[in-house]
Amino acid sequence: QIINSTLDITDNSVLFINHESKEKLDKLISEALEKNLQKIVTSENCSISNEKIIKVKKYEERYNDVLRKLCPGYQKKDFYGVTGTNGKTTTGFYLNQLISEPSLFVGTTEEDIFKKVTNEEHLTTPKLFNILKLLGLNENKDINNVIIEVSSHALDQERLKGLKFKISGFTNLSQDHFDYHKSIENYFNSKLKLFSNNVSEKLVYIDSDWGNKINSLTKIPSFSIGKSKKNNLYIKKINIDKGKYDLTFEIEGKNFEITVPLSGPESHLNYLLALSMAYFSEISNLEKILEASTSLKNPRGRFEIIKYKNNNDVIIDFAHTPESITQVIKFVKNKYRKVIVIFGAGGNRDKEKRVLMGKSVNQADKVIITNDNPRNENEEDIAKEILKGIKLNKETKVILDRKEAILEGINNLDKDSVLLILGKGHEKIQEFKNSTIKFSDQDVVNQYIREDS
Repeated sequence: QIINSTLDITDNSVLFINHESKEKLDKLISEALEKNLQKIVTSENCSISNEKIIKVKKYEERYNDVLRKLCPGYQKKDFYGVTGTNGKTTTGFYLNQLISEPSLFVGTTEEDIFKKVTNEEHLTTPKLFNILKLLGLNENKDINNVIIEVSSHALDQERLKGLKFKISGFTNLSQDHFDYHKSIENYFNSKLKLFSNNVSEKLVYIDSDWGNKINSLTKIPSFSIGKSKKNNLYIKKINIDKGKYDLTFEIEGKNFEITVPLSGPESHLNYLLALSMAYFSEISNLEKILEASTSLKNPRGRFEIIKYKNNNDVIIDFAHTPESITQVIKFVKNKYRKVIVIFGAGGNRDKEKRVLMGKSVNQADKVIITNDNPRNENEEDIAKEILKGIKLNKETKVILDRKEAILEGINNLDKDSVLLILGKGHEKIQEFKNSTIKFSDQDVVNQYIREDS
């Protein structure tokens, strides 16, 4: 069994492993040798000698041979990439539903599909080795279209090195992951890597300052989506309701009208980005794409609406950046009489954005600050940093126990109100200093509603 992580070692394993840091590589190999495995194939960067270690001169070439062995002919498959701060998961999830041929979506919400091939922790964008191992399984042999949610971390770390995308989409850019990238420029430059000549054949982007900047810096054919006649897909009219929207748009001189059963801030832009990627990749004609559009669904934890009595709704959403939180509140503000928001901020992550997250909830009627994934940080300190951004006259409570906070939020609903539970979306665990517990916003809400009915 060929593996690429020390976490997957069994008695018959052959581990392919390399690292540019000699110290890190030696540490990983030492750990591997403590377990029982057949062989370790590595580069000449390794300084450990052992009968189980094979050092090869051209490691990259050998490694690429392994990738081709895991999934023969993977280069002939069609890969679609989606990047941006907000909306990657939703766009990729829609695109997967719009492609009529067998396809696979690899993204934030799809952690369960990788449990068959690795024990590694699921990343938004898994490394190419694990993606190809998954595609190489007998049950996936008919899949020729693969949609990948491409994170800035993955681009920066070259996790998908060697993969060529048929078409890639760009959603938007706002402050996120500054703990890693340090500045918006570094963050942008990581995203930009997806749109270089040797990585993607075409670019589709939503008309914005950052989208236009990418367009000006790339040499690949590009297509834009926006409200101007100069856009390749021109949005002429949109009417947004609680659970659907009516769209009129023009593409290549032809007009189309459609009602899409989706809701959520920027959802129509994510939908049109997915539609444009399917259309401009030439995988499908527009009639087929529009037909598939009438039964589209949102991914779990992305503007997921749970109906409650007295015309109240509970909406679970992954919004965790200041911009996405502002957008989701603005979107529901004129559709409900009262807006209650529950949210927190992750520990050991971008601290600068906490006060901005606080400012972003000032349009809500009531705010409950709770735990997100506090990790190794003091829970009260995180809440205090968020509070700095919230207006003093805003009705605000701090309830660190997330379950208690959700129950308090539901109990505050009164006729035609909405409770927004933000930040965790699809997640099924909560991370604390010394423990990780099972936790799902959906489970808490559904259990309460069952007991209350």
